Amino acid sequence: MTPKRNHPLGQIETLFDQQKCWTIKQLQFELCYAVVSVRGFLKRLGYYSSFTHNSKWYTLQSIPDFNKNGLWFYEDIGFSRHGNLKESILYFVHQSRQGLSAKQVTEMLKTPCHAVLTQMYQNGRIDRFKPRGEFIYLSCDPDKNKRQLAQLQPAVVEDTRAHKLTAISAVYVLVEYIKNPQASYEMLSKAAAKHQVIAPPEAIARFFAEHDLKKTPN
Repeated sequence: MTPKRNHPLGQIETLFDQQKCWTIKQLQFELCYAVVSVRGFLKRLGYYSSFTHNSKWYTLQSIPDFNKNGLWFYEDIGFSRHGNLKESILYFVHQSRQGLSAKQVTEMLKTPCHAVLTQMYQNGRIDRFKPRGEFIYLSCDPDKNKRQLAQLQPAVVEDTRAHKLTAISAVYVLVEYIKNPQASYEMLSKAAAKHQVIAPPEAIARFFAEHDLKKTPN
């Protein structure tokens, strides 16, 4: 049943007919209801909150015309089918064929993402690897991570300067090391490769040195 226009739900629909995006404070002022009530009205109607501007903008579910990536922009305000900024980044990084750079994520979402990507990596929500000049952000799902790294393998092989394990690669190396503490770096590298994990011996050596793990190469 369509809400009557003099009912709060009808009043909200009228406001969104006039303007596609509103903040809670703006709606509270227009409706003369408490914030908790305004949020309740929006929940009953169905809404999206923006992934930009600290999620402060709201629009009704019936309004966005999402693009193929599930994104919709009203002026500089962005909305996503996938949730807030972190949830959207997580979705796109996981879906990517060979990971995404901060520049690619920023261009897609039209909002600065460098700090958020670093935070998500530090919190273990995404992985990253630096095959050349910039970090490539990868899924933390082991199977997806392997496939993404496999696509990056030519760049990984060419770049002998980085010598740094990804978080996922380090996990597999440590598992193999626990199984066989006497294994050389070369042996650990080959054992990781059986799981389709790229872990060059030089990168393993650097990892052991950085974390003060006692290991003498054979």
